[in-house]
Amino acid sequence: MRDLTEAEVRVLRALLAAGQENERERLRQTQLPRSTYHAVRKRAYAEGWLRDRYLPDPLLYGFTQATFALARPYADKAEELARAWSSEPGAVVLWQGAAATFAVMLHTSPQEASRQVQRMQRRDLASELLVISPSLQQGGVPVFFDYEGLFGNMAGISGTTSYPRGLGGPRSVGARRGGALTSEGLRRTTQELLLRPFTAPGDGRPGHLLGPVGLPRSQRRLVEQGWVERRVLPDLARIPPFQARLADLTVFVRGEFLPGRSAEALLPILTEQCRVYPFLLVEQQGKMLMGAQGQSAAGPGETVATVPTRKPVLATLQEHLQSIEVVQARAAELTTWLDHRYDRLLTPGPVVAVGRSAPSKG
Repeated sequence: MRDLTEAEVRVLRALLAAGQENERERLRQTQLPRSTYHAVRKRAYAEGWLRDRYLPDPLLYGFTQATFALARPYADKAEELARAWSSEPGAVVLWQGAAATFAVMLHTSPQEASRQVQRMQRRDLASELLVISPSLQQGGVPVFFDYEGLFGNMAGISGTTSYPRGLGGPRSVGARRGGALTSEGLRRTTQELLLRPFTAPGDGRPGHLLGPVGLPRSQRRLVEQGWVERRVLPDLARIPPFQARLADLTVFVRGEFLPGRSAEALLPILTEQCRVYPFLLVEQQGKMLMGAQGQSAAGPGETVATVPTRKPVLATLQEHLQSIEVVQARAAELTTWLDHRYDRLLTPGPVVAVGRSAPSKG
C-alpha cells in the first residue's frame, strides 16, 4: 500500500472539518492548487477513504438523552449481542470487534434511556458492560465523532478549525430554541436528507457530490440553519499510511474521574500537551468513555528522542482518572452493523445495517 501524499492528508484534514464554510474556503485552508484539491477530493470518496453523513440536532427532534455502551461479549455471544443492540429503538452506531462491542443510542427521555439500559444488562452475553447516558440538554457530549484533530496532527498542521464538535449541550440549535420541531413536513424533509448518503449510490450520485451544494433548497436550509449538520467521516481501514504512520488502532478508554476533575479540564491537556485528539469523549456522573485512534506500530520518524515533546498519555489519564481500562481493536477488524443511521430516529421499526463490513443479518 502506498503512502498518502502531503497534499492528500491536507485535503483529508480540511474535508473532515466540514463546517459551514464553502469549498473555496476549504481550498484556501489546504494552500493547494485548485486542480490538486479537487482531484484529491474526488479520489478520497472514490477510494472509500471518506463518507458523508447528516447528523440531526437531537434536541430539535425531541431526543434529549444519549446512551454510549461498551461491552466485552463472550466469544460465542458477540454476534447475538450485536444483533440485539442493533435492533434497539434509537440505535444509530454499532461496531463489533473481537474484544468489544460499541454502540450509540438516542432517546426521547431519561425514562426511555433507563428502560433500554435495563434491557442491555444481560450477563449471559457479556462479561463486562459500561453504559453512560448523558443528558443532551445540559452538558451534552463534548466530542462526538470528530476526526479533524487526528488528521491535522498527522499533517503537522497546528490548530483546528472546528474541533471539538460535540452533540447537544447549550450550544445546540435545539437548546437555544427551547423545544423540538413539530412540523411533520420538516421531519419528512429531514428524513430524506438523513437517507441521502445511503440512497445516493443507487441514484448514481458519487460520494464527492453529496455535500450541501447539490441539495434541494428545502434540505439545504436545514443545514444552513443548523437543524442538521454535515459530518465527513473517515474509513480508517481504507486510508493509506502517511509517512509510514497508520491510524489503524481504535482505542476505547474508560475510567472514573478523580475529585475535582472533569472531561472539560482533561480535553485541552490531551490536545495541547499530549497531541491526542479523541474522536469521542463522554462523561456522566464522574464516569468517562473516550474513543481515540492510535497506530499499531510507530513510524520510522518516531524515536525515543521525540517522546519528550509530548506529555505521556497514560500518565495524563492517571492524573485525572482512576479504575482505568483500555480496550483496543484494529480498525480493519471492526464490523459495522449500524453506520450513523440517524434516519432510524424518524423511522420507527427495524433497519437494514449498512456499513463497510456490515453483516447481512443486521
